[in-house]
Amino acid sequence: MPGYRQEVFNVLLAQLLSKRGVISAPENIVKSNLTQARRMPDVIVSFNGLRTAIEGEVGDHADAPTLALESARKRVEEGIAHIGIAVVYPERLRKSDFATLTDELAQSELAIAIVTEASDTGFVTGDVNYLENALRHAFEQLLKEDVVARAVATLDGGIDQFARVVLDKGGMIDQMAETLDIRGLPERNRDAEEDEE
Repeated sequence: MPGYRQEVFNVLLAQLLSKRGVISAPENIVKSNLTQARRMPDVIVSFNGLRTAIEGEVGDHADAPTLALESARKRVEEGIAHIGIAVVYPERLRKSDFATLTDELAQSELAIAIVTEASDTGFVTGDVNYLENALRHAFEQLLKEDVVARAVATLDGGIDQFARVVLDKGGMIDQMAETLDIRGLPERNRDAEEDEE
């Protein structure tokens, strides 16, 4: 019996994560013909609205970790995915009975690395539960960094634009101070201007 290809494991892993409610997998991935011989398209799923690529290799290939990680990193760098999952599957899964393959995969120790624009975890050994937690952590990190960066950029842009408008309009600071019932600061500025003259 020929061994299963990594694409089969990638789809089964997507199905496992989908059944747990971790990801949304498109129907064409979930219902793919898992035993076809030619290379299937990348497994791209949605995790909390972020495109997530599953890139796997089987451990009987000497460069499996390097190949999986490079593929996951490439998907993120090319903008195909926000998160890349590099997985090295145990060699023994290649010869498993298809009827029990999903259960065996669910219980297997996998080498897993998560790649995002912000970081790369490196490989850690864990099962599907570990992968679920690692994805949630990666999402939280992306959310923190992205939201903070965007908020700072928006705030900076707003302050700059406001400052340009205010500085170009004579008397605007006095009008705003009066509207906001701010006393003292505009008077001191006016006194300083009179002293300079």
